[in-house]
Amino acid sequence: MMKSSNNNLKIILAGICSTLIAIGFGRFIYTPILPNMQNDLNFSSTTMGIISSYNYFGYLVGSIIPIIWKFSNFRNIIIFSSIFSVITIYLMGFTTNLRLFIILRFLCGISSAFGFVFTISLMFNFFKDFKNKTLQLYHFCGIGLGIVIGTTTVWIISTIYPLWNYQWIFIGFIGILLCIPIIIFIPKQYVLKNDTSGPIKNKFKLDFFTISFGYFFFGIGYIIFGTFISAIAKDSFEISLYQYLSWIIVGIFAIPSVLIWNWISRKINIDSLLFFSCSTVALGVSLLFFNNSLNYFLISCLFYGLGVPGSVALVLVEGKKRFIGNVNISVAIMTSAFSIGQILGPYISGILIDSENDYKSSIFLAIVCLVLSSILMLNPKRFKKS
Repeated sequence: MMKSSNNNLKIILAGICSTLIAIGFGRFIYTPILPNMQNDLNFSSTTMGIISSYNYFGYLVGSIIPIIWKFSNFRNIIIFSSIFSVITIYLMGFTTNLRLFIILRFLCGISSAFGFVFTISLMFNFFKDFKNKTLQLYHFCGIGLGIVIGTTTVWIISTIYPLWNYQWIFIGFIGILLCIPIIIFIPKQYVLKNDTSGPIKNKFKLDFFTISFGYFFFGIGYIIFGTFISAIAKDSFEISLYQYLSWIIVGIFAIPSVLIWNWISRKINIDSLLFFSCSTVALGVSLLFFNNSLNYFLISCLFYGLGVPGSVALVLVEGKKRFIGNVNISVAIMTSAFSIGQILGPYISGILIDSENDYKSSIFLAIVCLVLSSILMLNPKRFKKS
């Protein structure tokens, strides 16, 4: 029993580290570094949005590949994608060329998608026969941990080495260290246990389409805030402390987010819970739109951090239930819809910010998309007449 518990803990730790690298670093480390890069390189918000969008374009490509090819050796895929993500992060500190930024963020997006999708599949499959299904979700804590560790590191490094490129390099060093538990703790003999009952025919139903579209709009809405929040903090309060503090608050509340929403899910239906979790994010962004005082700003970050990881985890769990077929296919399709939203969000919002020299329109766009997302998360079956 003790050995089994230790093995479970090792898998969870490996999953947390993999998610931390793929999402906490691979996706979200760009946010606290963005204001420093933009200021030193004199890039427009549109340009910064394009760099961000290419990361999500890579994420889209990385999400589609598992639909085309079947993989069974999750261990090698997760290890390789984690190491590759870290290398692309590290190399960001050695160039000032826009094309290279785009290429590196694109490649990081591909490897991050692989790491995240296959970590989810690993956790779902490894713990599928366990009574405690919460074990399948602990790795999502890596999102918040990555934000906190990454942003704190960037903050500390910025006080020692003001140049933005050192921040990428040091995050790369930390990422390499975090690859060690992934390599050690995922069993070498572990491969996906294939279903011996024969191939499962994939079936697409209306409720799966609605949640996928909801995830698409969520991708647009949440990433606008997630990309430019540190820049908004720096421009609004003119104190560099807040560009880091705001994102750290997001990370702190993101750590327990999935576990909190999962606990609430025992009380109500998951689609209703998704409505509330997405609405929590919408509420947080709305506070930023209607009042830009410091207190409201920090509360906005709190709601955002509390809502985003929970929504991401719950939507994948609910999507898996609504989809009849291979779990990898459902995760890949939904992640693809999410990625398209993430591609559009930074690009459109960057254009709006530059054209108006203000963040209001981009924040309003985020609110509209998040409200639409909340509604589409509800299962259409509940509206059918009995």
